[in-house]
Amino acid sequence: PPHAPPPSPPPPAANERAEADAEQAFEQALAQMDAGRVGDAIDGFASAARAGSAGANFFLGLAYDGLLGENALGEPHVEVDPSAAARCYQRAAEAGHAEAMLNLSLCFRNGEGVDRSARAAFQWTERGAAAGCERSMFNAGVALDPLHPPWGSPGAAEAELQPISKDGKRAAGYYRDAVDAGHAKAMVNLGILLYTGTGVEKDAAAAAELWRAALEEGVQQADFCLKNMEERPGELTNMFENHQQS
Repeated sequence: PPHAPPPSPPPPAANERAEADAEQAFEQALAQMDAGRVGDAIDGFASAARAGSAGANFFLGLAYDGLLGENALGEPHVEVDPSAAARCYQRAAEAGHAEAMLNLSLCFRNGEGVDRSARAAFQWTERGAAAGCERSMFNAGVALDPLHPPWGSPGAAEAELQPISKDGKRAAGYYRDAVDAGHAKAMVNLGILLYTGTGVEKDAAAAAELWRAALEEGVQQADFCLKNMEERPGELTNMFENHQQS
């Protein structure tokens, strides 16, 4: 018998209506969150996620990560499931959701719900940075920063676990992007690169200016940098070889 013809794709207008309906369902679920009806909100996120809402998939991932609070018994509203969370983040990330790209990168970096992969973690970090997520910009800088520990496992045989190559110039670029986006800790890290001349020309004055601005934002590491810059300028560079930031 002849094969049945493949089904015709839905017309563009139908796709637009479906997307609009999914986003409307997502907005309704957000309103339930704001009203404190978290259980109902999660049900709404699940429904909107099935309909294709990137935002709903992201929030559903947060629910499976246990990040949407607890019920009256002190338990998460849904059973924590890292694999389900990672799947939700991936669907949202593939649809262009910047914060989901960040969370998916952390899943790959830590091996939560997916196989650990420094390569995939960094790829999603860079995609999140390109999509405008300031935390991804900062994390990309940290991954590339020669003054920070490696992203990956030195000596690992598997390519997916091998560390990301360090690159001070690229790290400085990501830190600058994060600073421009308002990330205060990036001011400290960029200042350190400027002070030590790592990937950029040495510029102690610019470093101090960044540290003062970070201190005004409440970043205490900046106070450490400024005090040691004034009291022990010759030793500060060596200190930074072991200086780590979260």
